[in-house]
Amino acid sequence: MKITRWIVVSAFTAAAWAQVPAQPPSITAVGTATVSVAPDMARVDVSVSTQATTAQDASTSNATQTSAVIAALQLLLGADANIKTVNYSLSAVYNNPPPGQSSRIIGYTVDNTIEVTLTNLSRIGQTIDIAIQNGANRVQGISFDLRDRNPPTAQALKAAAASARSQADAIASGLNVHTGPVLHASEGVNTFNPVTGVTAGAPTTPIETGLVLIQASVTLEVAIAP
Repeated sequence: MKITRWIVVSAFTAAAWAQVPAQPPSITAVGTATVSVAPDMARVDVSVSTQATTAQDASTSNATQTSAVIAALQLLLGADANIKTVNYSLSAVYNNPPPGQSSRIIGYTVDNTIEVTLTNLSRIGQTIDIAIQNGANRVQGISFDLRDRNPPTAQALKAAAASARSQADAIASGLNVHTGPVLHASEGVNTFNPVTGVTAGAPTTPIETGLVLIQASVTLEVAIAP
């Protein structure tokens, strides 16, 4: 009885495997496209760095300076100012002892980095200047971005897909065959945001915004028509 069941199952399995359709011959092609868009927002990172012989003094001094920077920026940008702390660190400062001697703590450094998000790019220079005038002593950097990446991303993907299909058709033409339906598609998107440093100037620090680049790639597997 057990032998009979095994034979039946084996026969059914073999029949099922026989019914699996063969994978049609196909062509795989990759298309890429890049869309350049002028940014409509910026993030400015400025830091307040203070040093003192005790951690408490370094922290207190930093809090005072940072508060002054934030208050000045809020006054400049108004109630809608988008300001937040993105990094805060307290670290010990050690001396450089002669050979054979152990180092010792001679002070403490506190770094507080705040990020200001702007949608009015003409105020970037003013923002930097006001921050420095009120206690910030380091500009970490400026990055540009888009408030809505979806439209240019869709545009880049559409162009990349068209490029991939065109390449698949060109390959098929070279092989004297014709393309059929798309069997599989995959995509990837990378965004390159311009980052700039700061060159001091008067009366307002000049800033060049650059362009946001959205690069899309589409991989298509296209059947070869019978």
